[in-house]
Amino acid sequence: MSYLTYRPDGCQGQADSRLPQITRRLLRCLTDTQRQFAFDSLRLKRPALRQLAGILVDFAEDLHNDIGIWKAYERHNGRFFGVSLPLIETNSGDGSESALSADRLRHLLWVLYPEFIDGLIVSPAHRDIERLAEATSRFLADAFQDVPRDSGVKAFLQTPHGYGWDVKRKLIWLGCGSYMFRLFFANYMSRNTGKKDTLGRTDDFLCQECTRWSGLGAIDILAEVLDISADARDELRSWYERHVAFYKVLTVSRDALEVLNVVNDRTYRIKLNMERAPFTPGQFLFGSLVPWRGDWYWSGEQKAWPDASAVNVEEVKQDMKRRSSRIVCRCCPEYAAQVRERASNLHKAVLEYYGKDLIVYRDGMSMAADWQKELRWHWDSHPSEEVRDVIQRHGLTRGRPSMNIPQDLLEHNDGIGVFLNPDEGKEIMTHFKPLVAGLKRRGENLTAGQQEAIQGFFRADSISPQFVQRLLAEYGDESVRAAYFLKGELPSYWLDFLLRSHKGRYYRNRYPTLGIVG
Repeated sequence: MSYLTYRPDGCQGQADSRLPQITRRLLRCLTDTQRQFAFDSLRLKRPALRQLAGILVDFAEDLHNDIGIWKAYERHNGRFFGVSLPLIETNSGDGSESALSADRLRHLLWVLYPEFIDGLIVSPAHRDIERLAEATSRFLADAFQDVPRDSGVKAFLQTPHGYGWDVKRKLIWLGCGSYMFRLFFANYMSRNTGKKDTLGRTDDFLCQECTRWSGLGAIDILAEVLDISADARDELRSWYERHVAFYKVLTVSRDALEVLNVVNDRTYRIKLNMERAPFTPGQFLFGSLVPWRGDWYWSGEQKAWPDASAVNVEEVKQDMKRRSSRIVCRCCPEYAAQVRERASNLHKAVLEYYGKDLIVYRDGMSMAADWQKELRWHWDSHPSEEVRDVIQRHGLTRGRPSMNIPQDLLEHNDGIGVFLNPDEGKEIMTHFKPLVAGLKRRGENLTAGQQEAIQGFFRADSISPQFVQRLLAEYGDESVRAAYFLKGELPSYWLDFLLRSHKGRYYRNRYPTLGIVG
């Protein structure tokens, strides 16, 4: 793929024409350096090495021209951890913020290599990463010495951003094409093939995906790069909470729509930027909205039904609450408060039943049997007239709700841990037996299965930082350090960095997975 593939359209700098040639020269440098690697684990094939060369040149362009992408990342790290390059001893804090230091390159390579090599876990002090960072640092410092400080990327990011579509255009480039995110984007799209249309998957990545860049997403970095107010930064970062709902079109003008969100009964003014808007009053739409400077903008694709009068609005509203409670909470504070209160009460009841917040089962069948007992206990603890009312309202033919447990979970026989999280509800971790066995070894002589169980504990999207911290408080964190090849005396923030990097979404607003219907 050509180096120019990832350049933003419409802006050209004096230095841009120099970059492809620097990339070709850097590719030769990377190839030569890779031949000197002590291990085979980090060797990349030619196409991946070519892509890495383009990323590294874009990184150097950013620092050389003070574009601000890497600077934004370091500022976030400073707020999170008190250091700019977590787990990398840095010598770059000498006032020369655009210096192409080996430390910065080592951190960049350490974060990116697992995107090139699926399943790779590598130490930040890996000998070959250090060798590659030092060689690349020397090459780029020399190559950029006489390059003009005039970048098309910087000019693009400095174009006006008064309208939401201006910001979205920059977000699309940053999330899909910039050196920081393009590997993450490509791998995300590959993992989620077929789950949604391409536009929908792209919008999901841009607005809500968190990455191993300390758990940051494209919206977080862009909010720091743009020259905007603190309030505007907060508004842009809030785009992960898109208002996804069904909307009834009320009025259509040349540059705006007025719609009614049928879930929260609130009207929105949506800015338009098209010659002929494909919307008419009375239409029923499904789509996502994000705010920008007092208006709302479509984000992603919309689906339309020509006649809203044919839609049972109340049924739609209840179905969204049942199936997509967390999405409803984003745009309905009153409903979110109800859900949180209900979840809190339910957590207290479950904690009372079990008497502890961590329950361990030998297999899926024993867990299911215990849950059946718990369900009967809940059901029997309510007044009989309340029970009859619920049975009638929800048509419960068996007299109580049925349990739907996936078959693979029922058949699991390698231990299951269930954590009662007051914010998330029940969190379930399979392969709990090797996980605990590995933690008990205190970092000594971990088996491959135990190491994988520990890494899986951190990778799992459904496992919160609270669950991880709960288990480490009981068994210690030495085996986590060993599983991630973190050696020597570590800074106090190391675990927080690891949790943010793998579970960034838990550091944003969260809502319980509980739907209240009716």
